[in-house]
Amino acid sequence: MSLPFSAPLRRVANAPNRVLYPLMAIALAATAIVAGLRHSEADAVTADAAPAAPAAPAAPAAVGATVPAQREAPVSRSASRRVVRAPLARTARAGAHRPKRVRRSRPHAPKLPLARSDAAETIASAKRSTFNVPGHCLQWSREQAGIPSKYADAATAWQHAVGRRPADPRPPRGAAVYWTGGSSGYGHIAISVGDGKVRSSDAGGTGQVATVPIRRLSEEWHLRYAGWANSINGYKIAGVAPA
Repeated sequence: MSLPFSAPLRRVANAPNRVLYPLMAIALAATAIVAGLRHSEADAVTADAAPAAPAAPAAPAAVGATVPAQREAPVSRSASRRVVRAPLARTARAGAHRPKRVRRSRPHAPKLPLARSDAAETIASAKRSTFNVPGHCLQWSREQAGIPSKYADAATAWQHAVGRRPADPRPPRGAAVYWTGGSSGYGHIAISVGDGKVRSSDAGGTGQVATVPIRRLSEEWHLRYAGWANSINGYKIAGVAPA
């Protein structure tokens, strides 16, 4: 069986040399051109796939060369001063709104009405007195200072007395001296004449006024010494001062 292109090949093979040689030269040239194009395409693909070469290191600076110094950003001094002053101003303003401390004053003793007799007059009246109604010490004591009646007994008068000095063993002259206790719990009251002594009702016997030491009444009458005050029944005896 003959191939479709066998006839042309036979014609070329039987062709004279002047025709065959030019054809061979053309075929070789065409082959070279095709091979050159394929080699160029392969180089282009290889160049695209290859990684980029690292950059060459910078050349070291020459010895003695001057390197320019990096300057910092300028800072405004006025701005820094404003930043410092701002908290101080806020602190001052905050302090202005703080509530002021209010000093609390100590409560004062209520102002009492004065007795008709001061301390000296009360002592003088007590020394002149020699008799009393037995068992009525509060009545006798307040009458020496010109004070009206109010409480029923000496123990109650001590509980409501103003200007008290509990357990003070040295009452000043003209002060009212108080005891608590006793057989009935009524207590006792007398007028101080100074030096630890009092002018007292019933001290010289039943219904008899006498001047005795404070300790004697506490021991003989079995009373508990309460202290002294500058008032009786809510009336102040002027001139009574601590010793």
